[in-house]
Amino acid sequence: MKKLVVTALSVVLSTGLLAGCGSGNEPAEATSAGEAKMKEIQISVRESTWGARKDNFIEAEKRLNEELKADNVHVKIDWWPGIGDDELILQAQAGKVADIFMNSSVDIGWELNAGIIRDVDWVKDSKVFKNVPDSYTNIMKYDGHYYGAIQDMDASPVFISRKALEGLSWTKEQIDGLRQRVDSGDFTFGDLEKLAEEAKQKNLVKMGFAVEDTRFEGWNYAFGNYNYNVDENKMVLTKKTKDVYEFWADAVKRGIINESIGDVDTDKAAPMFVKGEIFAEFARTEFYQMMREANGMQNDLEGFNTWFNKNIVWIPIPSAEKGGKPVSYSNPAMIYVGPTVDDEKMPYVQRLIEHVLDPDLQINHTLVSGKLPVTPEAQEDKRFKEMDFYKDHAYLLEFTKTRPAQPDYATYTKSYILGVDAILTKGQSAEQAYELFQKDAKQNVPSDHLIIEQ
Repeated sequence: MKKLVVTALSVVLSTGLLAGCGSGNEPAEATSAGEAKMKEIQISVRESTWGARKDNFIEAEKRLNEELKADNVHVKIDWWPGIGDDELILQAQAGKVADIFMNSSVDIGWELNAGIIRDVDWVKDSKVFKNVPDSYTNIMKYDGHYYGAIQDMDASPVFISRKALEGLSWTKEQIDGLRQRVDSGDFTFGDLEKLAEEAKQKNLVKMGFAVEDTRFEGWNYAFGNYNYNVDENKMVLTKKTKDVYEFWADAVKRGIINESIGDVDTDKAAPMFVKGEIFAEFARTEFYQMMREANGMQNDLEGFNTWFNKNIVWIPIPSAEKGGKPVSYSNPAMIYVGPTVDDEKMPYVQRLIEHVLDPDLQINHTLVSGKLPVTPEAQEDKRFKEMDFYKDHAYLLEFTKTRPAQPDYATYTKSYILGVDAILTKGQSAEQAYELFQKDAKQNVPSDHLIIEQ
Protein backbone atom coordinates (compact mmCIF):
# COMPACT_ATOMS: atom_id res chain seq x y z
CA MET A 1 0.00 0.00 0.00
CA LYS A 2 1.51 3.32 -1.05
CA LYS A 3 1.83 5.91 1.70
CA LEU A 4 0.87 9.53 1.21
CA VAL A 5 4.00 11.63 1.56
CA VAL A 6 3.58 15.18 2.80
CA THR A 7 6.62 17.24 1.81
CA ALA A 8 5.96 20.80 0.72
CA LEU A 9 3.40 21.38 3.43
CA SER A 10 5.79 20.47 6.22
CA VAL A 11 8.41 22.81 4.79
CA VAL A 12 5.87 25.62 4.62
CA LEU A 13 4.84 25.14 8.22
CA SER A 14 8.44 25.27 9.37
CA THR A 15 9.44 28.29 7.29
CA GLY A 16 6.43 30.56 7.72
CA LEU A 17 5.67 33.44 5.40
CA LEU A 18 8.21 34.42 2.79
CA ALA A 19 8.79 38.04 1.97
CA GLY A 20 10.93 40.16 -0.30
CA CYS A 21 11.24 37.54 -3.07
CA GLY A 22 12.23 39.29 -6.28
CA SER A 23 12.08 37.62 -9.69
CA GLY A 24 14.70 39.80 -11.32
CA ASN A 25 12.44 40.18 -14.36
CA GLU A 26 11.48 43.82 -14.24
CA PRO A 27 10.21 45.43 -17.47
CA ALA A 28 12.97 46.53 -19.80
CA GLU A 29 13.10 48.77 -22.84
CA ALA A 30 14.55 47.67 -26.18
CA THR A 31 15.59 49.67 -29.24
CA SER A 32 15.96 48.64 -32.84
CA ALA A 33 17.81 50.61 -35.50
CA GLY A 34 15.46 52.84 -37.43
CA GLU A 35 12.52 52.08 -35.14
CA ALA A 36 10.93 53.88 -32.26
CA LYS A 37 11.95 52.81 -28.83
CA MET A 38 10.01 49.66 -27.87
CA LYS A 39 9.12 48.69 -24.35
CA GLU A 40 9.96 45.09 -23.57
CA ILE A 41 8.14 43.24 -20.81
CA GLN A 42 9.93 40.11 -19.64
CA ILE A 43 7.72 37.50 -17.99
CA SER A 44 9.35 34.53 -16.29
CA VAL A 45 7.44 31.25 -16.65
CA ARG A 46 8.31 27.98 -14.98
CA GLU A 47 8.35 25.33 -17.66
CA SER A 48 5.69 22.62 -17.82
CA THR A 49 6.09 20.44 -20.88
CA TRP A 50 3.26 18.02 -20.09
CA GLY A 51 0.61 17.95 -22.80
CA ALA A 52 0.68 21.15 -24.82
CA ARG A 53 1.28 23.49 -21.90
CA LYS A 54 4.61 24.94 -23.04
CA ASP A 55 3.58 25.00 -26.70
CA ASN A 56 0.46 26.93 -25.73
CA PHE A 57 2.49 29.53 -23.84
CA ILE A 58 4.77 29.95 -26.85
CA GLU A 59 1.79 30.48 -29.14
CA ALA A 60 0.12 32.78 -26.60
CA GLU A 61 3.28 34.91 -26.52
CA LYS A 62 3.07 35.32 -30.33
CA ARG A 63 -0.60 36.26 -30.24
CA LEU A 64 -0.15 38.76 -27.44
CA ASN A 65 2.75 40.45 -29.22
CA GLU A 66 0.63 40.87 -32.36
CA GLU A 67 -1.88 42.76 -30.23
CA LEU A 68 0.81 44.86 -28.54
CA LYS A 69 2.44 46.08 -31.75
CA ALA A 70 0.18 49.11 -31.86
CA ASP A 71 1.30 50.02 -28.34
CA ASN A 72 4.97 49.56 -29.23
CA VAL A 73 5.29 46.91 -26.51
CA HIS A 74 6.88 43.48 -26.78
CA VAL A 75 6.48 40.62 -24.30
CA LYS A 76 9.23 38.07 -23.95
CA ILE A 77 8.94 34.84 -21.96
CA ASP A 78 11.94 33.96 -19.82
CA TRP A 79 11.74 30.18 -19.35
CA TRP A 80 12.69 28.77 -15.96
CA PRO A 81 13.02 25.04 -15.24
CA GLY A 82 10.04 23.30 -13.71
CA ILE A 83 10.67 22.14 -10.13
CA GLY A 84 8.92 20.31 -7.30
CA ASP A 85 7.09 21.88 -4.37
CA ASP A 86 9.95 21.65 -1.86
CA GLU A 87 12.42 23.28 -4.25
CA LEU A 88 9.79 25.88 -5.13
CA ILE A 89 9.75 26.97 -1.50
CA LEU A 90 13.54 26.84 -1.06
CA GLN A 91 14.14 28.93 -4.17
CA ALA A 92 11.53 31.42 -3.01
CA GLN A 93 13.41 31.77 0.27
CA ALA A 94 16.46 32.67 -1.82
CA GLY A 95 14.46 35.34 -3.66
CA LYS A 96 13.88 33.41 -6.88
CA VAL A 97 10.16 33.47 -7.68
CA ALA A 98 8.80 33.13 -11.21
CA ASP A 99 6.04 35.40 -12.49
CA ILE A 100 3.96 32.41 -13.65
CA PHE A 101 3.96 28.74 -12.73
CA MET A 102 1.53 25.83 -12.66
CA ASN A 103 0.52 23.53 -9.86
CA SER A 104 -2.51 21.67 -8.58
CA SER A 105 -5.65 23.47 -7.43
CA VAL A 106 -5.20 21.83 -4.04
CA ASP A 107 -1.97 23.79 -3.49
CA ILE A 108 -3.49 27.26 -3.08
CA GLY A 109 -3.59 27.13 0.74
CA TRP A 110 0.02 26.26 1.44
CA GLU A 111 1.32 28.39 -1.45
CA LEU A 112 -0.48 31.39 -0.03
CA ASN A 113 0.85 30.67 3.46
CA ALA A 114 4.33 30.38 1.97
CA GLY A 115 4.00 33.74 0.22
CA ILE A 116 4.78 32.36 -3.24
CA ILE A 117 1.54 33.44 -4.96
CA ARG A 118 -0.50 36.61 -5.10
CA ASP A 119 -4.17 37.29 -5.77
CA VAL A 120 -5.44 37.45 -9.36
CA ASP A 121 -8.84 39.04 -8.80
CA TRP A 122 -8.96 40.04 -12.48
CA VAL A 123 -10.18 36.46 -13.06
CA LYS A 124 -13.62 37.52 -11.78
CA ASP A 125 -14.17 39.87 -14.75
CA SER A 126 -12.08 38.04 -17.35
CA LYS A 127 -13.94 37.31 -20.57
CA VAL A 128 -12.29 33.89 -20.60
CA PHE A 129 -14.24 32.65 -17.58
CA LYS A 130 -17.56 34.43 -18.08
CA ASN A 131 -19.41 31.22 -19.05
CA VAL A 132 -17.75 28.62 -16.81
CA PRO A 133 -19.77 26.77 -14.13
CA ASP A 134 -19.88 28.14 -10.59
CA SER A 135 -17.86 25.12 -9.46
CA TYR A 136 -14.89 26.47 -11.42
CA THR A 137 -15.19 29.78 -9.60
CA ASN A 138 -14.99 27.89 -6.31
CA ILE A 139 -11.83 26.13 -7.51
CA MET A 140 -10.08 29.38 -8.35
CA LYS A 141 -11.12 31.23 -5.17
CA TYR A 142 -9.75 30.87 -1.68
CA ASP A 143 -10.34 32.94 1.43
CA GLY A 144 -12.29 35.61 -0.47
CA HIS A 145 -9.92 36.13 -3.42
CA TYR A 146 -8.97 34.52 -6.71
CA TYR A 147 -5.53 32.97 -6.55
CA GLY A 148 -5.33 30.97 -9.76
CA ALA A 149 -6.68 30.58 -13.29
CA ILE A 150 -7.86 27.04 -14.02
CA GLN A 151 -5.79 25.57 -16.87
CA ASP A 152 -7.35 22.21 -17.63
CA MET A 153 -9.96 19.92 -16.14
CA ASP A 154 -11.03 16.34 -15.92
CA ALA A 155 -13.75 14.23 -14.38
CA SER A 156 -13.61 10.73 -12.94
CA PRO A 157 -15.69 8.18 -14.79
CA VAL A 158 -15.66 4.50 -13.90
CA PHE A 159 -14.40 2.50 -16.88
CA ILE A 160 -16.03 -0.96 -16.97
CA SER A 161 -15.13 -3.98 -19.08
CA ARG A 162 -17.93 -4.45 -21.60
CA LYS A 163 -16.63 -7.94 -22.29
CA ALA A 164 -17.01 -8.86 -18.62
CA LEU A 165 -20.58 -7.58 -18.60
CA GLU A 166 -21.28 -9.64 -21.70
CA GLY A 167 -19.78 -12.61 -19.87
CA LEU A 168 -22.38 -11.97 -17.14
CA SER A 169 -25.07 -12.27 -19.84
CA TRP A 170 -25.80 -8.56 -20.06
CA THR A 171 -27.37 -7.52 -23.37
CA LYS A 172 -26.18 -4.60 -25.50
CA GLU A 173 -29.28 -2.65 -24.46
CA GLN A 174 -28.59 -3.25 -20.77
CA ILE A 175 -24.95 -2.19 -21.11
CA ASP A 176 -25.73 0.93 -23.16
CA GLY A 177 -28.46 1.90 -20.70
CA LEU A 178 -26.24 1.58 -17.61
CA ARG A 179 -25.12 5.22 -17.57
CA GLN A 180 -28.70 6.47 -17.55
CA ARG A 181 -29.45 4.19 -14.61
CA VAL A 182 -26.52 5.66 -12.69
CA ASP A 183 -27.58 9.21 -13.52
CA SER A 184 -31.11 8.53 -12.27
CA GLY A 185 -29.91 6.84 -9.07
CA ASP A 186 -31.35 3.45 -10.02
CA PHE A 187 -27.94 1.73 -10.18
CA THR A 188 -25.90 2.09 -6.98
CA PHE A 189 -22.33 1.65 -5.83
CA GLY A 190 -23.41 -1.59 -4.14
CA ASP A 191 -24.77 -2.88 -7.47
CA LEU A 192 -21.39 -2.21 -9.06
CA GLU A 193 -19.67 -4.02 -6.21
CA LYS A 194 -21.85 -7.10 -6.74
CA LEU A 195 -21.09 -7.17 -10.46
CA ALA A 196 -17.35 -6.98 -9.77
CA GLU A 197 -17.63 -9.87 -7.31
CA GLU A 198 -19.56 -11.99 -9.82
CA ALA A 199 -17.07 -11.23 -12.61
CA LYS A 200 -14.20 -12.35 -10.36
CA GLN A 201 -16.00 -15.51 -9.25
CA LYS A 202 -16.53 -16.48 -12.89
CA ASN A 203 -12.86 -15.73 -13.71
CA LEU A 204 -13.86 -13.09 -16.24
CA VAL A 205 -11.31 -10.70 -14.70
CA LYS A 206 -8.30 -10.87 -12.37
CA MET A 207 -9.17 -7.77 -10.32
CA GLY A 208 -12.53 -6.34 -9.31
CA PHE A 209 -11.67 -2.68 -8.68
CA ALA A 210 -8.57 -0.67 -9.50
CA VAL A 211 -8.25 3.00 -8.60
CA GLU A 212 -6.10 5.81 -9.87
CA ASP A 213 -5.46 7.63 -6.63
CA THR A 214 -4.96 6.18 -3.16
CA ARG A 215 -6.68 9.20 -1.61
CA PHE A 216 -9.92 7.58 -2.83
CA GLU A 217 -12.00 10.77 -3.01
CA GLY A 218 -14.54 9.24 -5.37
CA TRP A 219 -15.38 6.44 -2.95
CA ASN A 220 -15.75 8.88 -0.09
CA TYR A 221 -18.04 11.11 -2.13
CA ALA A 222 -20.19 8.14 -3.21
CA PHE A 223 -21.00 7.65 0.47
CA GLY A 224 -21.66 11.35 1.08
CA ASN A 225 -18.38 11.79 2.96
CA TYR A 226 -17.21 15.26 1.82
CA ASN A 227 -14.80 15.89 4.73
CA TYR A 228 -14.52 19.68 4.10
CA ASN A 229 -16.55 22.74 5.10
CA VAL A 230 -16.03 25.46 2.48
CA ASP A 231 -17.61 28.30 4.48
CA GLU A 232 -15.40 27.71 7.52
CA ASN A 233 -12.38 26.46 5.54
CA LYS A 234 -12.03 23.48 7.89
CA MET A 235 -11.71 19.74 7.55
CA VAL A 236 -14.65 17.71 8.88
CA LEU A 237 -14.33 14.53 10.90
CA THR A 238 -17.62 12.75 10.25
CA LYS A 239 -19.01 9.36 11.15
CA LYS A 240 -19.79 8.84 7.46
CA THR A 241 -16.15 7.78 7.18
CA LYS A 242 -17.13 4.61 9.03
CA ASP A 243 -19.58 3.80 6.21
CA VAL A 244 -16.73 4.02 3.71
CA TYR A 245 -14.51 1.80 5.87
CA GLU A 246 -17.34 -0.73 6.04
CA PHE A 247 -17.36 -0.81 2.24
CA TRP A 248 -13.59 -1.36 2.26
CA ALA A 249 -13.78 -4.19 4.75
CA ASP A 250 -16.64 -5.86 2.86
CA ALA A 251 -14.95 -5.46 -0.53
CA VAL A 252 -11.71 -6.97 0.79
CA LYS A 253 -13.60 -9.88 2.34
CA ARG A 254 -15.35 -10.57 -0.97
CA GLY A 255 -12.11 -10.37 -2.96
CA ILE A 256 -13.07 -7.31 -5.00
CA ILE A 257 -10.17 -5.35 -3.54
CA ASN A 258 -6.84 -6.81 -2.50
CA GLU A 259 -3.80 -5.51 -0.67
CA SER A 260 -2.02 -4.45 -3.85
CA ILE A 261 -4.67 -1.94 -4.95
CA GLY A 262 -2.52 1.03 -3.92
CA ASP A 263 0.35 -0.24 -6.10
CA VAL A 264 -1.63 -0.55 -9.34
CA ASP A 265 -1.31 3.02 -10.63
CA THR A 266 -2.71 4.05 -14.00
CA ASP A 267 0.54 3.28 -15.83
CA LYS A 268 0.14 -0.33 -14.74
CA ALA A 269 -3.65 -0.39 -14.91
CA ALA A 270 -3.99 0.84 -18.50
CA PRO A 271 -2.39 -2.22 -20.17
CA MET A 272 -4.13 -4.52 -17.66
CA PHE A 273 -7.49 -2.96 -18.42
CA VAL A 274 -6.88 -3.15 -22.15
CA LYS A 275 -6.25 -6.88 -21.74
CA GLY A 276 -9.51 -7.28 -19.85
CA GLU A 277 -7.90 -8.11 -16.50
CA ILE A 278 -9.74 -5.42 -14.48
CA PHE A 279 -13.51 -5.21 -14.13
CA ALA A 280 -13.81 -1.54 -13.13
CA GLU A 281 -11.13 1.16 -13.22
CA PHE A 282 -11.82 4.31 -11.18
CA ALA A 283 -9.77 6.91 -13.02
CA ARG A 284 -9.91 10.36 -14.49
CA THR A 285 -10.50 11.54 -18.05
CA GLU A 286 -6.89 11.03 -19.11
CA PHE A 287 -7.18 7.25 -18.62
CA TYR A 288 -8.91 7.22 -22.02
CA GLN A 289 -5.69 8.54 -23.54
CA MET A 290 -3.58 6.08 -21.54
CA MET A 291 -5.60 3.16 -22.89
CA ARG A 292 -5.08 4.52 -26.39
CA GLU A 293 -1.33 4.48 -25.81
CA ALA A 294 -1.47 1.00 -24.28
CA ASN A 295 -3.22 -0.14 -27.45
CA GLY A 296 -0.52 1.45 -29.64
CA MET A 297 -3.16 3.63 -31.28
CA GLN A 298 -1.79 7.11 -30.57
CA ASN A 299 -2.12 7.98 -34.26
CA ASP A 300 -5.34 6.10 -34.94
CA LEU A 301 -8.19 7.88 -33.16
CA GLU A 302 -10.89 6.31 -35.33
CA GLY A 303 -9.51 2.82 -34.79
CA PHE A 304 -9.22 3.37 -31.05
CA ASN A 305 -12.77 4.69 -30.76
CA THR A 306 -14.00 1.54 -32.53
CA TRP A 307 -12.03 -0.62 -30.08
CA PHE A 308 -13.20 1.45 -27.11
CA ASN A 309 -16.88 1.12 -27.99
CA LYS A 310 -16.56 -2.63 -28.39
CA ASN A 311 -14.65 -3.23 -25.17
CA ILE A 312 -15.47 -0.47 -22.67
CA VAL A 313 -18.46 1.25 -21.14
CA TRP A 314 -18.11 4.17 -18.76
CA ILE A 315 -20.37 5.60 -16.04
CA PRO A 316 -20.10 8.28 -13.35
CA ILE A 317 -19.29 6.98 -9.86
CA PRO A 318 -22.68 5.74 -8.60
CA SER A 319 -24.12 6.94 -5.31
CA ALA A 320 -24.17 4.45 -2.46
CA GLU A 321 -27.82 5.34 -1.90
CA LYS A 322 -30.74 4.32 -4.09
CA GLY A 323 -32.01 7.45 -5.80
CA GLY A 324 -28.81 9.34 -4.99
CA LYS A 325 -26.85 11.52 -7.41
CA PRO A 326 -23.66 10.22 -9.04
CA VAL A 327 -20.34 11.82 -8.11
CA SER A 328 -17.07 12.76 -9.75
CA TYR A 329 -13.82 14.31 -8.56
CA SER A 330 -10.90 16.07 -10.16
CA ASN A 331 -7.53 17.60 -9.45
CA PRO A 332 -7.27 20.41 -12.03
CA ALA A 333 -4.15 22.35 -12.81
CA MET A 334 -4.01 26.05 -12.02
CA ILE A 335 -1.91 28.87 -13.41
CA TYR A 336 -0.48 30.88 -10.52
CA VAL A 337 1.13 34.34 -10.43
CA GLY A 338 4.13 35.14 -8.24
CA PRO A 339 4.04 37.87 -5.55
CA THR A 340 6.62 40.10 -7.26
CA VAL A 341 4.29 40.81 -10.20
CA ASP A 342 3.16 44.37 -9.54
CA ASP A 343 0.12 46.26 -10.80
CA GLU A 344 2.06 47.68 -13.76
CA LYS A 345 3.13 44.25 -14.99
CA MET A 346 -0.05 42.35 -14.15
CA PRO A 347 -2.06 43.43 -17.24
CA TYR A 348 0.55 41.79 -19.49
CA VAL A 349 0.67 38.68 -17.32
CA GLN A 350 -3.13 38.55 -17.41
CA ARG A 351 -3.32 38.85 -21.20
CA LEU A 352 -0.66 36.19 -21.67
CA ILE A 353 -2.57 33.76 -19.44
CA GLU A 354 -5.84 34.57 -21.20
CA HIS A 355 -4.30 33.69 -24.56
CA VAL A 356 -3.02 30.41 -23.15
CA LEU A 357 -6.71 29.68 -22.59
CA ASP A 358 -7.81 30.54 -26.13
CA PRO A 359 -10.34 27.88 -27.14
CA ASP A 360 -8.25 26.33 -29.90
CA LEU A 361 -5.18 26.13 -27.65
CA GLN A 362 -7.22 24.39 -24.98
CA ILE A 363 -8.15 21.71 -27.53
CA ASN A 364 -4.52 21.38 -28.59
CA HIS A 365 -3.81 20.46 -24.96
CA THR A 366 -6.78 18.08 -24.84
CA LEU A 367 -5.50 16.21 -27.90
CA VAL A 368 -2.08 15.65 -26.35
CA SER A 369 -2.90 15.28 -22.66
CA GLY A 370 -6.34 13.73 -22.54
CA LYS A 371 -7.55 16.51 -20.24
CA LEU A 372 -10.80 18.37 -20.79
CA PRO A 373 -10.98 22.04 -21.84
CA VAL A 374 -12.27 24.41 -19.18
CA THR A 375 -14.56 26.75 -21.13
CA PRO A 376 -17.79 26.09 -23.05
CA GLU A 377 -16.30 27.99 -26.00
CA ALA A 378 -13.51 25.43 -26.30
CA GLN A 379 -16.03 22.59 -26.20
CA GLU A 380 -17.59 24.07 -29.33
CA ASP A 381 -14.37 23.37 -31.25
CA LYS A 382 -14.97 20.99 -34.17
CA ARG A 383 -12.13 18.73 -33.04
CA PHE A 384 -13.66 18.37 -29.59
CA LYS A 385 -17.08 17.48 -31.01
CA GLU A 386 -15.48 14.73 -33.10
CA MET A 387 -14.16 13.00 -29.96
CA ASP A 388 -17.22 11.17 -28.68
CA PHE A 389 -15.79 10.15 -25.32
CA TYR A 390 -14.75 13.67 -24.38
CA LYS A 391 -17.89 15.29 -25.75
CA ASP A 392 -20.25 12.81 -24.10
CA HIS A 393 -18.74 12.84 -20.63
CA ALA A 394 -18.18 16.59 -20.35
CA TYR A 395 -21.50 16.79 -18.47
CA LEU A 396 -19.75 15.20 -15.47
CA LEU A 397 -18.04 18.55 -14.90
CA GLU A 398 -21.37 19.97 -13.70
CA PHE A 399 -21.05 17.92 -10.50
CA THR A 400 -17.32 17.20 -10.34
CA LYS A 401 -15.79 18.12 -6.99
CA THR A 402 -12.17 19.04 -6.33
CA ARG A 403 -9.87 18.46 -3.41
CA PRO A 404 -9.97 21.33 -0.93
CA ALA A 405 -7.13 23.82 -0.89
CA GLN A 406 -7.17 23.75 2.91
CA PRO A 407 -3.52 23.34 4.06
CA ASP A 408 -4.43 20.54 6.50
CA TYR A 409 -6.03 18.40 3.80
CA ALA A 410 -2.87 16.33 3.25
CA THR A 411 -2.49 15.63 6.98
CA TYR A 412 -6.17 14.72 7.28
CA THR A 413 -5.94 12.40 4.27
CA LYS A 414 -2.87 10.70 5.69
CA SER A 415 -4.92 9.90 8.79
CA TYR A 416 -7.75 8.54 6.65
CA ILE A 417 -5.38 6.28 4.69
CA LEU A 418 -4.05 4.83 7.94
CA GLY A 419 -7.51 3.34 8.40
CA VAL A 420 -7.60 1.99 4.85
CA ASP A 421 -4.17 0.46 5.29
CA ALA A 422 -5.26 -1.18 8.56
CA ILE A 423 -8.11 -2.91 6.71
CA LEU A 424 -5.98 -3.94 3.75
CA THR A 425 -2.82 -5.14 5.46
CA LYS A 426 -3.79 -5.88 9.05
CA GLY A 427 -7.27 -7.35 8.60
CA GLN A 428 -8.80 -4.84 10.99
CA SER A 429 -12.53 -4.10 11.10
CA ALA A 430 -14.22 -0.92 9.93
CA GLU A 431 -14.73 0.10 13.56
CA GLN A 432 -11.03 -0.39 14.37
CA ALA A 433 -10.01 1.52 11.24
CA TYR A 434 -12.32 4.39 12.15
CA GLU A 435 -10.93 4.62 15.68
CA LEU A 436 -7.37 4.72 14.29
CA PHE A 437 -8.28 7.43 11.79
CA GLN A 438 -10.15 9.49 14.37
CA LYS A 439 -7.31 9.36 16.89
CA ASP A 440 -4.64 10.30 14.33
CA ALA A 441 -6.67 13.15 12.81
CA LYS A 442 -7.38 14.68 16.23
CA GLN A 443 -3.68 14.49 17.11
CA ASN A 444 -2.30 15.93 13.87
CA VAL A 445 -4.88 18.31 12.43
CA PRO A 446 -4.99 21.56 14.45
CA SER A 447 -8.16 21.63 16.53
CA ASP A 448 -9.15 25.08 15.20
CA HIS A 449 -9.00 23.68 11.64
CA LEU A 450 -11.15 20.62 12.35
CA ILE A 451 -14.89 20.23 12.78
CA ILE A 452 -15.82 17.09 14.72
CA GLU A 453 -19.37 15.97 14.02
CA GLN A 454 -21.09 14.32 16.96
